[in-house]
Amino acid sequence: MNKKVYLAAAITSMILLSSCLTSLQRLVTYSTVTTDNRIIGNWQYEGLPIKIESIPGSHFYNEILASFSTTEEKKSVYESKEDSMLYTKSYVVDFIKKGYRYYMACSLIRLGNDIFADIEPIDAKPLNNPTTKDVDDLFHGGTYISSHSIAKVVFREKETEFRFLNSDFILDQLKNGRVSIKYEKDDLFQTNLITSSSKDLQQFLAKYGNDERLYSKENTVTLKKI
Repeated sequence: MNKKVYLAAAITSMILLSSCLTSLQRLVTYSTVTTDNRIIGNWQYEGLPIKIESIPGSHFYNEILASFSTTEEKKSVYESKEDSMLYTKSYVVDFIKKGYRYYMACSLIRLGNDIFADIEPIDAKPLNNPTTKDVDDLFHGGTYISSHSIAKVVFREKETEFRFLNSDFILDQLKNGRVSIKYEKDDLFQTNLITSSSKDLQQFLAKYGNDERLYSKENTVTLKKI
């Protein structure tokens, strides 16, 4: 497995403050994506301001359009028809941390009575112009392949809770043969990467999504409305 895949998993884990368990394949596809605008708004997590917008109306999307000079370029903002169908119904998470402005795509899916989020890093920009050519670019160049973090989403009156998957519980189930999703481990970056298909991930969460052992308090991010 290409090391850059695992590096992507490590970056996602670092940003989201979740455990090192991510998925190579996306949970949400263009044919299964759903919307729930309760996720939109200005939020705060442990003093960190976070803004969530619908991608088509977001600052991030408008910034991309503004960088194009022709109508044809603007029409090709998405790489494919499927990407367009997915991302026009998705959201962008926007926040600043340690001198960088991060953008992450958040796509929702409804499985039974529950809503799950597929979250992937899409861009990071330094707040100040770099003064050296040696500044690392976290999301561009090379053969980078993004990985996906998965969380159950619980909406309350003035807060939204993201319950990220409990890697300890899932890996224990995998090692003991109780579940059949595929994964690989990379000892160099101390990450675990689920390699099952989108359909298998959906079936897994539809079956086990109500098992509270699938999540943990340490892997829960609670956004408070501001």
